[in-house]
Amino acid sequence: MNFKSSIYYVAIFSFAFISCGQDPKEEKNLVESTAILQAEGSIDCPAYINKNKPNNLNISILLDLSDRIEQPKSIEKDVAYLGSLSKAFTNHIKTKKLVLLEDRIQLFFNPEPSSSKINEIAEKLKISFTKNTPKELIEQTQKLYKTEPIKLYEFAKNDAKGIKENYPGSDIWRFFKDNVRDYSMDNCHRNILVILTDGYMYFDKTEMKEGGRTSYLTPKYLSKLNLKKSNWREEMQKQDLGFIPAAKDLEDLEVLVIGINSLNDDNPYTLDIIQEYWSQWFREMGIPEGNYKIKNAVIPSNMEGVILDFINK
Repeated sequence: MNFKSSIYYVAIFSFAFISCGQDPKEEKNLVESTAILQAEGSIDCPAYINKNKPNNLNISILLDLSDRIEQPKSIEKDVAYLGSLSKAFTNHIKTKKLVLLEDRIQLFFNPEPSSSKINEIAEKLKISFTKNTPKELIEQTQKLYKTEPIKLYEFAKNDAKGIKENYPGSDIWRFFKDNVRDYSMDNCHRNILVILTDGYMYFDKTEMKEGGRTSYLTPKYLSKLNLKKSNWREEMQKQDLGFIPAAKDLEDLEVLVIGINSLNDDNPYTLDIIQEYWSQWFREMGIPEGNYKIKNAVIPSNMEGVILDFINK
């Protein structure tokens, strides 16, 4: 028996098992889906799951654990944003039939912190829902995302002892180059990456410059770019400023960046410039314009609507 045939017979057994006591019409649909699976030879996921791909959430959260969390109210906002993300996720779970559950939410850092306590919390926040998941996990998910992140930030701040260099940092550029496909994308889900960051990007081991393109954007570097006038966009194009693309063909990825914050108070266009850096970067990596959104840091009650709309669109 070849591998695809094995998948087919396992699917037959699974459908027979889960259909016990279910509506005959639903059982018939599952059997028909199995037939499609055999015809298509899919080995990534059962056809009835693949058919429901836009409704299968795969939410990855990339958390910037740089010294930005020393900024006033940064942690408070992050924790609230994470709570809103879990709310959007669990609201979605509640709308699905049990047999169609194939959804997950998880938290990542890059690089991985050396603190075992931080990594233990991240593991707790890695949650998957399938047809076998108990309903109690829905409420537990929201509770975990409300209580555990604050502990995570406390560990990060305590480990750093107020010294900038002691923070794990955040290599967002390298995450897109090396990890985004493996960690945040698969063929059976709607892939959503949420990045909590202030919009600046820097990691000392990933510092590259190619003409006007860089792997970083720091307050000091931005202040040198002479983009303080209303023609800043034209100047960016003229100098070919922007991030170096880290990947390509990311059409199957949606990205929500939240928490953009200006540390260049002498430039009234800072937030616009940061947003353009990110938008251009996403476009050049193949992410469709309608698949990403970049939002400034705002009060959590206002951001919740943005998050719910993005996840549940």
